Amino acid sequence: MSLRSKLVLATGSIVLSVLALTGCAAGADTPAAPAGGSAALGVASNLTAAAKPDIRAGVHGGEERVVFDFSSLPNVDGLRVMSHELNEVAPVWGPSAEPVEGMTGKSFIHIRLEIADPARTTAGPVQFGQSLARSAVVNDNSHGTGELTIGVSEGVDYEVLVEGDKVIINMAQGPLGR
Repeated sequence: MSLRSKLVLATGSIVLSVLALTGCAAGADTPAAPAGGSAALGVASNLTAAAKPDIRAGVHGGEERVVFDFSSLPNVDGLRVMSHELNEVAPVWGPSAEPVEGMTGKSFIHIRLEIADPARTTAGPVQFGQSLARSAVVNDNSHGTGELTIGVSEGVDYEVLVEGDKVIINMAQGPLGR
């Protein structure tokens, strides 16, 4: 086999391996590889989607609630709220100070916390159909601290609770009644 033939064969093998690992099909009729499974060409893929915090909202009694659930992250070891405030300053992405596109609300609840997350995971923004809670994002998570932001339709009375790997924010138009 000539040197040129060996190079073409090696290049072809590399291209097929990359296609298989990324889930791209060799042809239009070949199915893509399932996540974490083996590809159509028989090459196993170890690529999985990165875990993200779950951000959800709902109504609890006469109050609205937003939950940031970090339990799906494998290396998070403890959360502690350092501070929180309600103001009209829209969130930005960490030190870049780029605005977080897709955040809605007239006011924003900013929650700063200590979070042991070596992966520095962000999530969102997520839109909600609530009357108060409009959107939420994990917008700054680095060097052991993080920021969670909730866009709200108006000024609210709120409380921030930590339960295990969850940060729970209860809010109401009037006093929370605690």
